[in-house]
Amino acid sequence: MLFNSFEFIFLFLPIVLFLYYFLKNHRHKLILLLLSSYFFYGYWNYKFVALLLLSTTLDFYLGLAIYNAKTDLRRKRLLILSVITNLGILGFFKYFNFFVDNFYELSSLITNDTQRTFFLEIVLPVGISFYTFQSMSYTIDVYYRHTEPHRDFFAFAAYVALFPQLVAGPIVRHSDLVYQLEDPKKGFFNAENFSKGIILFVIGLSKKIILADLLAAAVDPALVGLQNLSTLEAWLCTVGYTLQLYFDFSGYSDMAIGLGLMMNYEFPRNFNSPYKSRSITEFWQRWHISLSTWLRDYLYIPLGGNRFGTYKTYRNLFLTMLLGGFWHGAHWVYIAWGAYHGILLSIERALKNKFRFPIPALKLPFTFLLVMIGWVFFRSPDMSFAGDWLSKMFLPPYEFTFFNLESKTRDKFIPVLIIGLVLVFKAKNTSEFDLKNLSRKPQFGILLALLFCICLAFFSKNSPFLYFQF
Repeated sequence: MLFNSFEFIFLFLPIVLFLYYFLKNHRHKLILLLLSSYFFYGYWNYKFVALLLLSTTLDFYLGLAIYNAKTDLRRKRLLILSVITNLGILGFFKYFNFFVDNFYELSSLITNDTQRTFFLEIVLPVGISFYTFQSMSYTIDVYYRHTEPHRDFFAFAAYVALFPQLVAGPIVRHSDLVYQLEDPKKGFFNAENFSKGIILFVIGLSKKIILADLLAAAVDPALVGLQNLSTLEAWLCTVGYTLQLYFDFSGYSDMAIGLGLMMNYEFPRNFNSPYKSRSITEFWQRWHISLSTWLRDYLYIPLGGNRFGTYKTYRNLFLTMLLGGFWHGAHWVYIAWGAYHGILLSIERALKNKFRFPIPALKLPFTFLLVMIGWVFFRSPDMSFAGDWLSKMFLPPYEFTFFNLESKTRDKFIPVLIIGLVLVFKAKNTSEFDLKNLSRKPQFGILLALLFCICLAFFSKNSPFLYFQF
């Protein structure tokens, strides 16, 4: 079920909110959240609800066992069991086909035998990367005594499966959310939080429908005919996808945070105007914040961080981003994208105190350029396509025609592109909005209602959020 669908907005969400505030018993509210979240997830494919329940159950009881273990050795073994189980489930569903395909490609090069004798098509459960990382972080935090183990299975299961952030984040830490779920005061209707939630939800929906989807309507068909694009069109597609990805994913995050506020739950922000960054390091402090902090706390720091010398710091940066890229998908393009950012972060760190940018005003556009080049890998179906796309952008012959897009699409593309650029570089981030003040302005309410009606007019059944595939 998509946030940007009639069944979610006019059926699922109103029913859940009504029952949530109608029920008086706090435990009944938790059970409602759990059942509605499982229904939300099962609406896509009911078969994978059991997988979500399995991961939740394992980590709930392993968390208790880790806390109650009598020796450090047993605690460590139980943690390893949790990590191996979580990564094993994630690895099977997400990476099995990748490793099998590459095995056959490598063996065919060695033996010249192209016959494939083993076939097993694995369907990737939506959101598995997000809820696996969220659930696994709990047992790690219990092991390091960063959080107390949870003793209420329903509250813990609701934490893992809570529908606003289940399939595409933000990745919420146990200590940030589960105690909110247990607080009976959260069950009382709060008009201020509810109005803030509506504002964020409609803003996020507008980012997705009005900006991201319109950009995709131009970029996707154009990239199908990549060989026919001019240099100008290749660059416009790069800028267009850069904006599309941001408005799509930040739109989802705004909607998720808004849905949480409608039920008085506060999720951490996931974006902070990332394209205003003046370095790649700053970009990763602003982009997909919940993932970047997860990678820092559960991968970079355990690898050693910057504590063991310059070489190992660069190694840890590179490995963290490489694995972060691989987390996004079982394709070489994601590995290349992660490696690219790992190299950039290492170079920045090496030059931090040795090199001064000659024209400080150019730091922002230069960083934006580096980010866009990385998105070429992220968007490409394979490395060959990425190479062709980058060749179109940087290698001669240079062509500056603009005729390969349909005229109707072209007429919409440029205005939306300009509006998108203005918004990402000039507008405030949604986390900086004074939502309390905005909710009291009638003129803003009218604007919000207008945006909502425009979004409804452009709803499409074939418009999933880009990060659903991860």
